Amino acid sequence: MRCLVLVVLALTVAATSVHAKGGGPLPGLTDAQLAEFKEGFDAFRTQVFDLEGLGPAYNGARCYLCHSNPALGGLSTRSRAVVTRFGRIDGGVFDPLTAHGGSVLQHKAISAECAEVVPPEANVVIQRIVTPTFGAGLIEAIPDQQIIDRAAAEQAANPARAGRVHMVTSVSDRGQHVGRFGWKAQNALIIDAVGEAMLNELGLTNALFPTETAPNGDLGLLARCDAVPDPEDTRDFLNKISRLLRYLGRPASPSRVSDVATQGEALFHSVGCSFCHYSGYTAVSPIAAIDGQSVEIYSDLLLHDIGTGDGVVQGGARGTEFRTPLLWVGMKHPFLHDGRARSIPDAVDAHHGQAQDVRDAFFALSVAEQSAIVKFLKR
Repeated sequence: MRCLVLVVLALTVAATSVHAKGGGPLPGLTDAQLAEFKEGFDAFRTQVFDLEGLGPAYNGARCYLCHSNPALGGLSTRSRAVVTRFGRIDGGVFDPLTAHGGSVLQHKAISAECAEVVPPEANVVIQRIVTPTFGAGLIEAIPDQQIIDRAAAEQAANPARAGRVHMVTSVSDRGQHVGRFGWKAQNALIIDAVGEAMLNELGLTNALFPTETAPNGDLGLLARCDAVPDPEDTRDFLNKISRLLRYLGRPASPSRVSDVATQGEALFHSVGCSFCHYSGYTAVSPIAAIDGQSVEIYSDLLLHDIGTGDGVVQGGARGTEFRTPLLWVGMKHPFLHDGRARSIPDAVDAHHGQAQDVRDAFFALSVAEQSAIVKFLKR
């Protein structure tokens, strides 16, 4: 018991110093859950080496490298970590070029022989920043029906703006669920998202994804480059990191909200931003620290076409669509899926398609009113 208390105290100190802007545990976790959070915290920061299964092609040797802005579990920056996807559009149909190692390109390799390149067949090559994982357990605990009901409400209120539910099949339980994680809402469960990231980003095979991805699809090259038996996740990072993300708190709330930010919130709603950037979900969970919590993510978790699509199809998500981004992160740049917007007004300016009227309403505001919305989003 004394050891557990010391673990909790150490975690509390870390949360105070390192996670001032988020990245700490949810309030109200039990001692046992806090110990699992600490175990996952360590796994998230642990470097994996090639003799342990890293690669042979990979994007990073530890999860924290791509999820550290502004704290553990956050997003990436264009200068530090991006995910490159490639494919081919032929006759309007997207081919992820899986036979050539697609659609994810791994930027690094354990040796030059194992390195991947974008194949010449690709005519679509895009880059995305990674999405933050704050409050993942709260998001996972939103019942599917709440998201389905939100889609129906949007359809009834304004069909031209309404989003689409992305139904996905879970790798872990083989069930159909409403997708909610990732740029295309391509994952519904935390453990599925973790397992897929371990394979795609670390090259670490695991219980859910036990088959190694060959560099550019070359099985002969894989045999020469990878001598570690599959699955390679011998330290059970899959479950440790999944528990970490389930218990990871939301971004820290400000101690004081200014009058300007309060005005900005009212304007945010009045111009129509909250139609897609919705904040009305409630978590339902057997975990007491999660159950009944308001999940104010400012996202309906639905697919929309606002003119920023990258051409990549993932599951039922079209190349023109993205899931509404979460805005509870404190709105640190970069913005949009590829990080090209360096300010909130720049990101709003990129909204077209289904969001054209909301974009126009924002820029019809006075400069002071626009600044108030920005203040609210940076709260």
